[in-house]
Amino acid sequence: MSGFSFSKLKKAKPSMRRRLFLYMGALAALLLVTLFAVLLLLGQLKSPREELAKSLTFRMEAFQSDMESLWRNVSVMGLHLSEDMTAILEKQTTDLSKLDGDADAVERLEEAMLEPLCQYVRQADCSGAFVVLNTSLVSADSSFSGLYVQRSNAAHTTSGLLLYRSMADIGRRHDVMPHRKWAQEFDLSEFPGFTRYLESASAPIERDCRTTSLLTLPDTSERAILLTVPMLGGDGTVYGLCGFAVNQTYFSSHHVQPSGINRLACILSDSAEGLDVSKGLLTYPADGFCFVPDELLTEKPLQEGLTSYTGAVLRGPVPALHGRRRGRGTAYSHGADPQKRLR
Repeated sequence: MSGFSFSKLKKAKPSMRRRLFLYMGALAALLLVTLFAVLLLLGQLKSPREELAKSLTFRMEAFQSDMESLWRNVSVMGLHLSEDMTAILEKQTTDLSKLDGDADAVERLEEAMLEPLCQYVRQADCSGAFVVLNTSLVSADSSFSGLYVQRSNAAHTTSGLLLYRSMADIGRRHDVMPHRKWAQEFDLSEFPGFTRYLESASAPIERDCRTTSLLTLPDTSERAILLTVPMLGGDGTVYGLCGFAVNQTYFSSHHVQPSGINRLACILSDSAEGLDVSKGLLTYPADGFCFVPDELLTEKPLQEGLTSYTGAVLRGPVPALHGRRRGRGTAYSHGADPQKRLR
């Protein structure tokens, strides 16, 4: 009896061992699956590209919100500016053609406009403000009277103001010194789009606010985007254009982007061909910098909503994310080894 039982037990041992190994293997597999699920829920198994996409998406949303706030501010202020400048003009005349060649009449009008225009520059999210009047003191087709006032130091909102366009004596009487590249009148051939905006201006003015492409202000190195709003009489007479400027110095100083990515550039551009820094305004994180070559970069779609940019100067593809509302915003990140990061 005892011999029989011992024999059966010996035969059962291999089966128990197999079961034990099977149970241990199942337990190990269960632990691995559980660990994988926990890590997945905690977001610890994302690839470098997914992490970069997540970070850039967050920065893009913040940058886009900042840009919407900027253009909302200058658009609303531009409508008020148009109404105020139109009211000042109509107190003196409703027929601007009578001011052609009349220096005294133009001087009185521009002097009445100067102080209110300066107040708008101080209050708006801008580097400068302007008024282009549909009249001129000279016979040149592209010459128009008006005013252009800008901050003397765009990096500081408390800085003084400079007179870029208008009669110099008017500025001196109001402590707005002439800019080193001052001129009395606007040459609209140097402000692309202005002539077309004047010719097509129509009511309601809130539907006719337009932005220029990035342009270099005449005789300076300043690059700026200008928002224009028509100045219209009650009968639809076009008195001129007014609006605000946002230049590169002001943009990079007052729209610094908070970010944990040091090598980041945020670009506002209207280029439809690709990322062209020569057609956009740039800003960076407070303690960071990102080299963006001044050339047209070629786009290539990537996964996770990223876009790769390459160019003659870049060592390899650089990932970026962009939005497409007013203008074109791009959150562009350039690391030390973009090839390695994108693998």
